Amino acid sequence: MKKIVSILIVSLFALGTTLAQQPNQQHQCAHHCGNCPHHQQAAKAQQPAVNADGIAMEIVRTFPTVKSVKKEAKYTSVYDASKKLLGYAVYSKPASDGIKGYNGETPLMIALDKNKKILSVELLANSETPKYVQMVKGAGFFKTWNGLSPKAACKKKVDVVAGATYTSNGVAKSLQAALKDLK
Repeated sequence: MKKIVSILIVSLFALGTTLAQQPNQQHQCAHHCGNCPHHQQAAKAQQPAVNADGIAMEIVRTFPTVKSVKKEAKYTSVYDASKKLLGYAVYSKPASDGIKGYNGETPLMIALDKNKKILSVELLANSETPKYVQMVKGAGFFKTWNGLSPKAACKKKVDVVAGATYTSNGVAKSLQAALKDLK
């Protein structure tokens, strides 16, 4: 009998350890510990990456035919293989330093077309809770400014996403900080 109880205890302990190491698909913590599998996976997914030409992938996603970039004072000019201007990339950092969402800063890359109208807004590597970022993305919040000039985007009053108020406020303020000098 003692042997059976011992085996059961060891089995339960092993099962508990195995389950504790399994990523929980329903994980919805309100912190960013960085140690749980949920946050490690999110951090890995948001690592900065470049293509074979050394161009940041956030630029490549918006401008698939990009072959070169030129950093300017307030933006990065984006060119194709024939040196034709495709548009511009504006990064919110360092202008948005100190602007926080729920768990930290919300750095952005804002893509502009040749006429300096917003094509897209992309959240870069951050420590926001993935659940809140998904809520903001799912609500179409990043598309709020598409087609607007930097001046119009800075003036636009936006409705925050219910349930992700801090994250959406952080994104809006970061965008305004990045574009305020481009008006």
